[in-house]
Amino acid sequence: MDCEYAFAVIVDFEATCDDRNQPRPQEIIEFPSVLISLGSFEIVDEFQSFVRPRHHPVLTEFCRNLTSISQSDVETADSFTEVLARHHDWLDGHDLDETNALIVTCGDWDLGTMLPAQCSAAVPEVASLRPIYTRWQNIKHAFCSVKGCSRAPGMARMLTDLDLTLAGHHHRGIDDCRNLATLYTTLLQRGGPVGITAERSGGFLSA
Repeated sequence: MDCEYAFAVIVDFEATCDDRNQPRPQEIIEFPSVLISLGSFEIVDEFQSFVRPRHHPVLTEFCRNLTSISQSDVETADSFTEVLARHHDWLDGHDLDETNALIVTCGDWDLGTMLPAQCSAAVPEVASLRPIYTRWQNIKHAFCSVKGCSRAPGMARMLTDLDLTLAGHHHRGIDDCRNLATLYTTLLQRGGPVGITAERSGGFLSA
């Protein structure tokens, strides 16, 4: 496959939530990533960390049931700024940046909405993001390219439509990343494209 990127980084955040009164601001409570080689289509490594929410430290019952993340998981976790720094270290450990790796998400919410909001809500505030976090590929575009549709369904339905099995707990970040990795490599093997579908400066300075 002729591609300018050597790697894809699957990212799928989980955040504080409720079915009745959505917490404001929402905060990331799980930061997972799965690293894929675009040469071999194999998983190279994984990163996973829970994140301790500051503004709404107690998870709602709805959130716990949806994500399978427990109160103790987040209470014993590091702050977002600490987890982001560890994610930087993980990227650096694989020599990854915006020139050789592309982040892949399911939709635009993770990097287009949630990450900028979390950076603003963090204490201390995250004033800048590395360029790798400001451009991404929405996997739904690749799905539509392969399936010839104008609008892609959610992850679970995309897996079903490609005769793939949903593994683990849906809405648990690391499990969703693994499922998206399977979905993405399957799409690429069927001729799906690799490339940036969205980017955002969002007031952040490149770092």
